[in-house]
Amino acid sequence: MGAPSITYESPKIEKDDTFQKYLQYQQDRELRLDERAQAAEDISLGKERRRREQGALGFQGFAQNLKSQVESGITPFADAQTKLQDYISRYDLKGGFQDPTQTRTRTVYDDVYDDDGKLTGRTPRTEEYEYQTPGATTGFEFDSTQLDTFKNQLQSLYTGTGAIDEATGKKDRGIRGTRFSAGVQKAYRDLLGREGTEDELSRAMTDFDSALYTDAGDFREQLKSSSEYTKQFNNNYMDNYYDTMYASSPADRTDSEGKVSKKRKYTFDSSVLPGFDAESLSERTGITLPDYEKYFSEARSVAELEDQRQSIAQTRDFIYQSGITSLQGEIEKENNKIKIEGQKDIAKINQGTSMYNLLSGFTF
Repeated sequence: MGAPSITYESPKIEKDDTFQKYLQYQQDRELRLDERAQAAEDISLGKERRRREQGALGFQGFAQNLKSQVESGITPFADAQTKLQDYISRYDLKGGFQDPTQTRTRTVYDDVYDDDGKLTGRTPRTEEYEYQTPGATTGFEFDSTQLDTFKNQLQSLYTGTGAIDEATGKKDRGIRGTRFSAGVQKAYRDLLGREGTEDELSRAMTDFDSALYTDAGDFREQLKSSSEYTKQFNNNYMDNYYDTMYASSPADRTDSEGKVSKKRKYTFDSSVLPGFDAESLSERTGITLPDYEKYFSEARSVAELEDQRQSIAQTRDFIYQSGITSLQGEIEKENNKIKIEGQKDIAKINQGTSMYNLLSGFTF
């Protein structure tokens, strides 16, 4: 018999899947972290989306309000442009809005098994899935082309289209042109005291179209350099001076038809003249004093007022001089009377002395 045959079988060692499990754990952990980060981002995106939607929904109201402010003059056109751009930027209205439902991609892992059904690993792959856009309102729509449309409308409202109206023959210059025209008329009234003529207005509008004037304020300043304004300014200065001197005003000098007179009234106060007896003064001098109260009761030109005010001063001097002359005459009269009486007394004394001398020649 031969030796027995011995077959040696090595012990079966189980494969160490510790690393595989750790890798799987890490992959699952990364997926959870990605999901949490996406959820946090969706919350922020949702808030931003709702804020922008509110801005988009309120744009029409904002635009109409801004237009009304420009039309009424509350908001200057340049400020309105700035406000419009700020509104668009604040809500990012030109950035567009994503659809309520979108498609995203994400990484997923498929398990891999061996023939015995044991897990041997994982295979990554990318898949697409649909999701609801965070903060999106169902049915919400916004046409961003209306932004530029309103910008153009606002520009046309202010500067006009430049088209010629076939009925009136006037050029469309918008609010800017209308305000300039009104400002030109006001400048003529304020600075020259009259309405501008058709030729003057037409020339001003033509120069405005040629950018020789930026606005009505610019026209007003340039009008001040005209010779007519210089003359009017000097007249106004003298009018103000005489109104102050005679306590009058343009309203006092304006009649029922709106015409402003150059004549003014002077209030004469007879109490400032020296007291005198007019009848006696007239008898002594043969001069009758003017009736100043009657004369100044009517409006007079400045030249007439100045002349008669000087006459009042002369009258005052005349009355004083007449009084002084009269007083001197009375004094001289009394002096002459005293002198005559004295001469009479001297004559009597001399006569008495002569008689005494005659008597002294006799011897009794």
